Amino acid sequence: VDRAVWLEAGKQGFLGMAVPEEYGGGGNPDFRYNTIVCEEVVAGRYSGLGFSLHNDVIAPYLLHQTNDEQKARWLPKFCTGEMITAIAMTEPGTGSDLQGIKTRAVREGDHYILNGSKTFITNGARAHFILVLARTDPTAGYKGFTTFLVDTTTPGFTVNRKLDKLGWRSSDTAELHFESLFVPDSCVLGTVGQGWEQAARNLNWERLMLTLTTLGGARACLRDAVRYAKQRSAFGKAIAQHPGVKHQLCEMQRKLWAGEALTYRALRLFLAGKECRTHVSQAKRQLCDDAVWIADRAVQIHGGYGYTTEFTAERWLRDLRLMPIGGGTSEIMGNIVIKDLKSGQGHEAGHGVCTSQLFTV
Repeated sequence: VDRAVWLEAGKQGFLGMAVPEEYGGGGNPDFRYNTIVCEEVVAGRYSGLGFSLHNDVIAPYLLHQTNDEQKARWLPKFCTGEMITAIAMTEPGTGSDLQGIKTRAVREGDHYILNGSKTFITNGARAHFILVLARTDPTAGYKGFTTFLVDTTTPGFTVNRKLDKLGWRSSDTAELHFESLFVPDSCVLGTVGQGWEQAARNLNWERLMLTLTTLGGARACLRDAVRYAKQRSAFGKAIAQHPGVKHQLCEMQRKLWAGEALTYRALRLFLAGKECRTHVSQAKRQLCDDAVWIADRAVQIHGGYGYTTEFTAERWLRDLRLMPIGGGTSEIMGNIVIKDLKSGQGHEAGHGVCTSQLFTV
């Protein structure tokens, strides 16, 4: 995506919506704005822009974990699009299991020396600064992780390669390497040892963001399938009138609405500041898996054309296939739900929630 797109997005107010006006942001921390952007950007087939990661994953770290000096240094250009951001947690040997992180930051005087590798990093090849989760004390368990703000112009930072992916091809996903990289104390996010807690605190919204992105994509995929089914004729009438196709479209709509209800229920709890981990995990697992099914049916409805690049169906299948993987796999989401059910969590929090009130809070 051309850099000019980011700069224009900054001018139009699509970046840093929750950032205070004194730093050049929109000054409105209401996550419903982010919800609309997540859904509509993907629905418009602009799935590779990288705005959601910038706004929804990085912004909460910068707003709530940085000191005044760090905010003044990073936030203004964050909002204008002059600085693109990324977050680096996943490593070649560790996916959802962050306890396996091997990237190390070793204290030397008044700074740290960072060594290690990260992979599957969205915006990694074009980012100006990256939040890097590293081990600072291998003996301290969950307290042994720290997040660092790494300027990518620092010697020792390397983009090993941009990954060639099945889908989301306009979104750069990179493999990164840090070798004897100097990180001053001023680039520690929050305090030393808070890294794991910071990551856990932001996971609910990150997963909701991915689920909302999936919702926008699944809606658009169904829209395209319906449009094609109305236009394409076979045996003297539009294929949308044939029972086999009608039943598929009906089932696609049912799964979409069910996933939408689960997603907005989780979002409602999140906006109210209530415990929502179980609901977020269930919504992500349900909708992301069903979205892949919806996209597969869309290819089927398009017939031979669905297997070509002339229509959007094949792209929706490729792009939506990422969602049961990114941000925590469907299997991990299922484990969380079962764990919470066993412990008694996730029952009372959602009782009586009316999803129709989502936009009338």
